[in-house]
This record gives sequence, structure tokens and C-alpha cells, in this order.
Amino acid sequence: MNRTAKGTIAIIVMALVATFGLSACSNPTTNDSTKLQQQGQQDTVDAFAKQSAAVPYPKDQLSNSLERANLRERLLRTNKPDSLGYVYLMSFGKIIGYYTVKGKVSSTQSQMTTDQLVVRNCDNGCSFTAVSAPGDDGSYGPNEQGIFFFTTSGQMVTTSLDYIWSDNPIAIEVPLLGK
Repeated sequence: MNRTAKGTIAIIVMALVATFGLSACSNPTTNDSTKLQQQGQQDTVDAFAKQSAAVPYPKDQLSNSLERANLRERLLRTNKPDSLGYVYLMSFGKIIGYYTVKGKVSSTQSQMTTDQLVVRNCDNGCSFTAVSAPGDDGSYGPNEQGIFFFTTSGQMVTTSLDYIWSDNPIAIEVPLLGK
């Protein structure tokens, strides 16, 4: 087994040990469902180790990652506040129009703060539980599904329609929306 696979396995094992350690403080007696969960996690670690040994990561042959290059280029293109883009809205698979946009398209589910908090619960022993955190506006619950963006004229548009974003106009005949 190569060093990368061993390192990956070690990280997974440490994460599982930490998980078991945190869950162990919540209940001094281990019940059947906890044992089944622990066995399932161990089975996952064992299967990963076996598969990694059979098909090792090609670290010596892989000197460049096109996926990472694509992600970097996307980030560089979409993270410019004054960049122009084109959002083509679709309804039932047909493009119905487009907007010229300033900046990038954002998800209505994004927020500036974390969406979960880890709290200590000591009602029956002590355990740590992830709970929903309030959103940026101080309310609980998810936002409406969709995207939002700002047009070049400063208008904010929110939609749940399917869309295509491009950093250059696409040569198709559809109306310009939001004039």
C-alpha cells in the first residue's frame, strides 16, 4: 500500500475514532443500533482500504489536474465584481430570454454565516448535536429555491427557472429581458 493511501486511511480512522469518542460520552452503555452503526463505519473503512490497495491513486503519474484547473478558472472568471455575464432563462427546455448581468449568479440558499451550530447537550450524559442556525436575516428555515443576480442596470432578479450562464453572448435569437 502506498504512502498516500495509508495517509488517507489514517485520516478516516482518526475521524471515526473522534466520532466514536464524542458519541461514547453521551451514553455509558452501547446499544445495538450504535454497535451496528460502528460496524457499518468500520466496514466502510475496511472496504476503502482494500479498494485503495487494489487501485492506488496515481500520484506519480498525475502531475496536473484538469478539474482543479477548471475550478480555478471558473473562480477567477466569476469572482470579478465588474465582470459581465449573460443569464439565459429556460422554461420547459426552451430559452425564453436573457439578462446581461454584473458579477455572478448566486444561490438563494447561500448565506454569509454558518447554517449549523454544534451544541453540547447534557440532558442524559453529554453529547454534541448539530442544530440549525438562524439565517443571515435572523429567521430559521431554508430560503426559497432558486438563484439571484444583479443586472447591468442594477436590478436584482430572483428566479427558480433553469438557466444557462455564459461570460460571452450565445448566438441565439431570444429577447433581452429587464430593459
